[in-house]
Amino acid sequence: MPQPKTVRFVGSARPRVAPLGAAWADSDADALAVQLPDDASANEAAAHVPDAASLPGGTWVIVLPEPTRGRGLLAAFGRKPIARAARAGALLLRGYVDIGAEVDPRSKMDLVYGRSP
Repeated sequence: MPQPKTVRFVGSARPRVAPLGAAWADSDADALAVQLPDDASANEAAAHVPDAASLPGGTWVIVLPEPTRGRGLLAAFGRKPIARAARAGALLLRGYVDIGAEVDPRSKMDLVYGRSP
């Protein structure tokens, strides 16, 4: 995956460190980082990933492992990372190509990514 310089976040709780050594951007970013809800199956997760056809060709979308936070005091303790297979399946269902996964050495996040055709 090419190293983006800026990443736009889509979700509710942006991580402190942007993936792949990039900087967070509010608009016009090189890549998109998507956070899924914690109770989403692969089919439900796909609904939270933008359709590849809606993005310019060659745009990288990164699906983060940490789900959105639930409500309540104990919600932070019950969160589990979303499986790579569910995140990769969501990208595939939404039309992305060049799907892959890696652990980001800088942020230590387990990233799944794909490129819009």
